[in-house]
Amino acid sequence: MRRRYGIGEKEFQELLAEQGGVCAICGGADPQHLDHDHRTGWVRGILCFNCNGGLGQFRDSPMRLARAITYLRGTTWQRALIHPGVYQMCSPTRGRPPSPRF
Repeated sequence: MRRRYGIGEKEFQELLAEQGGVCAICGGADPQHLDHDHRTGWVRGILCFNCNGGLGQFRDSPMRLARAITYLRGTTWQRALIHPGVYQMCSPTRGRPPSPRF
């Protein structure tokens, strides 16, 4: 860890204690992954396997994560069947919902 991230086991344990012994994102118990900014190399915190992998999949991009949050909240535009074979783009928060047959 020291060679790759610049911190040793003592610093890792101190950082973990500062986080209350849980993942810095989800609050899950026993996080094991040291997270760092890939551009700067700076250590950000300690994460669980899933949260660390999730950030990696989103390439540490705040824009991608914001879009994912929007998607999960259901505010993205979706296709609504308005006639057989004819779709209209609408937002679940505006416009009409998809046909019950859809």
